[in-house]
Amino acid sequence: MKCKVQKLLFCAAMLLTGSCLAADHELAPIDALKSSPANFTLLLENEHVRVLEYTLLPGQQDQWHTHPPKVSYVLSGGKLEVHLEDGNSFLADEKTGAAEWAGVRGKHYVKNVGITTVRILLVEDKSAARETALPPASPAS
Repeated sequence: MKCKVQKLLFCAAMLLTGSCLAADHELAPIDALKSSPANFTLLLENEHVRVLEYTLLPGQQDQWHTHPPKVSYVLSGGKLEVHLEDGNSFLADEKTGAAEWAGVRGKHYVKNVGITTVRILLVEDKSAARETALPPASPAS
């Protein structure tokens, strides 16, 4: 019991300083461009954004990766199966022309289970990514 209380207090202290990511393991980002270079192409990068084109052929799957906050725009849709780190998966029916904002996406990989090549434009927001990675500012004394 004493150990559980100490662990709880430790985690609470870490959360207050903004450096506790998870009790069990650290959620380090996995750059999709590095993990799946055959599927992600860098189109533009500056201090504000990184723009990637994602391509997944029918039957193809990418490697484990994560995403910072981003906007996505489906250039060419299809059916994808998204596999999550916890062992769950779900189907995503990507519609051509659909646009979406998404916050941080945890560790996952994707398989194209449809009959069309899926192409998605991703615009990663570097300022939003920095804000989610930085500890909160301490109050002025």
